[in-house]
Amino acid sequence: MDRREFIKTGAVVAASSVLPWGSLFAEEIKPVVWEIEGSPAAAVEHLFSSIGGLEKLIPGGAEGATVLLKPNICLPHPPASATTTSPELIDALCSYLAGNKVKRIVVTDHTLQKAERFEDNAIVKVGEKYKQAKVILANEQRYYEPTEVEGKVLKKTELLKTLDRADLVINVATAKNHSATHVSLAVKNLMGVIWNRSEFHTELDLHQAIGDLALAVRPGLNIIDASRVLLSGGPTGPGQVTKDGRIFASTDILALDSVVTARYAFGGKTLTAKEVPHLRAAYDNGVGEIDIKKIDLQKVKV
Repeated sequence: MDRREFIKTGAVVAASSVLPWGSLFAEEIKPVVWEIEGSPAAAVEHLFSSIGGLEKLIPGGAEGATVLLKPNICLPHPPASATTTSPELIDALCSYLAGNKVKRIVVTDHTLQKAERFEDNAIVKVGEKYKQAKVILANEQRYYEPTEVEGKVLKKTELLKTLDRADLVINVATAKNHSATHVSLAVKNLMGVIWNRSEFHTELDLHQAIGDLALAVRPGLNIIDASRVLLSGGPTGPGQVTKDGRIFASTDILALDSVVTARYAFGGKTLTAKEVPHLRAAYDNGVGEIDIKKIDLQKVKV
C-alpha cells in the first residue's frame, strides 16, 4: 500500500463513524456529492436531511455545539459579482443551525482587504441577525496558531485557532474561475484559514502547497455555492457570471471539486480535476476521490 492509499483509507475509516456512506474500502461505496437546485433555504434543508441530520456530523449532538462556517468573503463586493459566497446561503445555514439549537455559529474568513471595508458587507449583516452567530474577519495574526503539516512542500503554517474549537467545520466556497489556479472551489477556499498566504505565492509551489493544506484542514462538510458562478475574470472579477441556482455538497472535498470543475467552462475551457494542478496534488496526497466515475452524484430539485 503506497502513502496515498494509506492516507485515503485512514480518512475513510475516520469518516465511517459519522457518514452514512462511509466504508473501510473506498471502492466498495462511492463518495456522495449532492447537487441541489432550488432556493438556499430549501437546498440546505434537503442537504441535511439527506445526510441524516446534524447528529451525523456532530457526534455529541447539535444542541450546545459550536459550528464554524468558512465562506469566501475575500472582497467587499456585492453578491451579483459572484466573487464571494452568497449571503442568502449563509443566511440559510445560520437559520438551520440556530433552529437545531446550535449554541454558537462562527462565520469567519481571512479577507483580502482591511476589515473596515466590510462594515456594510451582506454576509457580515447576516451574522448580525442571529444571536448565536459571530462574524470574525481574521485579518490579524493573533487569530492564528503555528501548525505542522506533513505536506510535500508545506511543512508548517499558521491556522485559525477556532478550527480546533469548533465541533463542526463547514467549508462554504463559491464557484469561480481563478487566474492562478483555474478554479477557486472548496479546496482553494481553505486558504482563508491560514495567516501566511503570501508564502504560498512567493516561496512555495502554489499548487502543491494548496494540495498539502488540504491534508491539514479537513472540514466535516463542504458546500459550493453555485447560485451564481463566475466563469471568467476570477478571482476578483469582473467577469462572466451565470445564474445557476444550485448548491453542490459533500463530505469528500476533492470529489466535490471534481464534480464542479467538470461541470462549468471556467476560464473558457472545461477541464477535469486531474488537469488542475492543486486538485491533482490533493489527490496524490490521498485527500479524496478525483475520478468522476467513482463518485455518486445525487441530483435533486427542491
